[in-house]
Amino acid sequence: MPTLNDYLGGLIASLTDARMMADARSVQVAELYAKHDLLRHFPIPRMRIGDIELNVPIAIEGLAERIGFQLDPIGNAEFKRIVARELGRFIGYAELPPVPAQKLQRALDARTDTLVEEIRGGGEVQKPMYVFADGIVADLFEIGMEAKLHDGKFPDGYARDEIAKRCFELGLGLVSGVAEKPVLDQLTVIADAARLREQRPEDMLRIRLTVGEDGMEWQTLQRDDGSVERRLIPE
Repeated sequence: MPTLNDYLGGLIASLTDARMMADARSVQVAELYAKHDLLRHFPIPRMRIGDIELNVPIAIEGLAERIGFQLDPIGNAEFKRIVARELGRFIGYAELPPVPAQKLQRALDARTDTLVEEIRGGGEVQKPMYVFADGIVADLFEIGMEAKLHDGKFPDGYARDEIAKRCFELGLGLVSGVAEKPVLDQLTVIADAARLREQRPEDMLRIRLTVGEDGMEWQTLQRDDGSVERRLIPE
C-alpha cells in the first residue's frame, strides 16, 4: 500500500508533469509560429497553472513504529521547529516567507541528521553543535540572499558569526545528547475507489490540498575572476 507522502507526492508530481507537457507544447507552437508569415507576429500562447484545490478521500491502513536515534531530550522535529523559528527572528522575521522557509527546512532536515550521527559517533555535543550552527547559518545567508530578503539588503547589518554563536548557544540549551526513542513511520493509506467503498465512514479522511505554481528559472552569474555560475532561483 502507498504511504501518505508517496500518494500526495505523486499527485503533486503529476501536476508538475502536466506543466512540463504544456511547456513542451508551447515550444512546438513557438517553432510553428516562427515559420509562419502571419503567426510570427502573434504572442506565443503559454498556459500557467493557477491554484488547484484537491479534495482527496483516503482511509488510514496502518501506522508503524520503530526505534530511532533522536536528539535528547527534545526530539528532532521540535529541535528543527525551534531552530527555524529563532533563525528567522535573528534576522528580523517573525515568520520567513514560504519559499525561504521551505528551503531552510530542507537544510535543517539534512544538517540535523548529520548532527545526530556526529553526536552518536563522538559522544559529545559541543563540537558537532558548533559545526551544525555554522553550517545552518551559512545556509540561511545563502537562502536569504537568493530570496532577496529585506528587499535585497540582506545580509547588510547582520553579522554571520554573531548569528552562528547565538544558534550554537540555542542548540546547547536544547540538546544534551542522543537517545533511542520511538519514531513514527509513514502512514500507509487506502486510496483506490473499490477499497474505499468498503471502509466505514468513521474511518475515512478527506484531505483538502491547495497547490499553487511557483516556477524556477536559471540565472547565470559571472564572478570577478571570470568564472560563471548558474543557479535555479524563483521566478
